[in-house]
Amino acid sequence: MAALFLVQSSPVMVAPWLSLSGRVLVNGNPSFEKVHGEDVWGYGASHLDHSNLFNDAMACDAKIVVPAIVEGCSEVFDGVGSLVDVGGGNGTAMSILAKAFPWIHGINFDLPHVIEVAPKYHGVEHVAGDMFTSVPKADAVIIK
Repeated sequence: MAALFLVQSSPVMVAPWLSLSGRVLVNGNPSFEKVHGEDVWGYGASHLDHSNLFNDAMACDAKIVVPAIVEGCSEVFDGVGSLVDVGGGNGTAMSILAKAFPWIHGINFDLPHVIEVAPKYHGVEHVAGDMFTSVPKADAVIIK
């Protein structure tokens, strides 16, 4: 959980909050872009230390949320042969799902700089791309 708290309290993530009201009242543009000169995803691509911390934080969240999904509503995965996790980060969520449902071909889909450093997991194929351009075909999609 440390990574989750570290990323949320980092200067990179706190700074946009300091100008939020002004951005909303002036023109509605995202304050992150105003503070850092690019959107959060572009910032991650050019600041890999922040990207890694962000993805570690999302992995912490996945370790709590995904087992609850597996335990509480596993029936939604019946008949699913392939599943793509859009914005899946380092693949933690998909690795948990692939272990719980070994018949599913798991696809972890994220930006190239994220996939480049993602660890290998049994039953998970890492695919790099941009969700605003296209998403790999699968029987089902998950966005956590």
